[in-house]
Amino acid sequence: HESLIKDVSNRMRRKRYEKGHWDAVIDGFKESELIDPVNDGVESFPSTPLSNVSSDLILRVRDHIEKKHILSSPDSENDSVSSSSSSSKVGNVKWLPCHAIDLGNDGTLSAHVDSVKFSGDIVSGLSLVSSSIMRLRPATSEKDKDGNSAGAGYVDIYLPPMSLYVLSGGGRFDYTHELLPCGAIFETENGENIQIAREKRVSIIFRDAKQ
Repeated sequence: HESLIKDVSNRMRRKRYEKGHWDAVIDGFKESELIDPVNDGVESFPSTPLSNVSSDLILRVRDHIEKKHILSSPDSENDSVSSSSSSSKVGNVKWLPCHAIDLGNDGTLSAHVDSVKFSGDIVSGLSLVSSSIMRLRPATSEKDKDGNSAGAGYVDIYLPPMSLYVLSGGGRFDYTHELLPCGAIFETENGENIQIAREKRVSIIFRDAKQ
């Protein structure tokens, strides 16, 4: 993953942290679209800015998501097909180009559901630098005085470097996701508290194309 961090850092070097975004969700960030290592099913882009190691890592992550979160989904057709025919479908998912996001130590990612206008059934992120806490809440229009979903609980997910989260099904469409700020505390199952001291968060975002 060091190669991917280096590739992303090189593309972010001359960019400035942006204040605000058209969707009003993210603030204090840099963003760069990565040239897709696969073009119309043909690997190898002679002009790709990514190293071969980085391109291979992206392809392996996509392959994992397809096998574990698309082909194995209860909603997929593979309920009635053999494992061999399911395997043959790997690589047929239409992926959007990956985005690299560098979120500064004071940057914010507010609660949101990714727009269904621009992507499909999967939103996934590979964390590269700094640990973070992602919070999922039911996507309801009812809010309390603090702006939180009224009467609803939440789920916190600890995201250390080199962790991969995948939002699909109800998690993709029925829950908002956000990143908690520096200083937030994650409580493990055994009662251990992990305090987040984030410098900056670098992640690679994977989305499939809308069908």
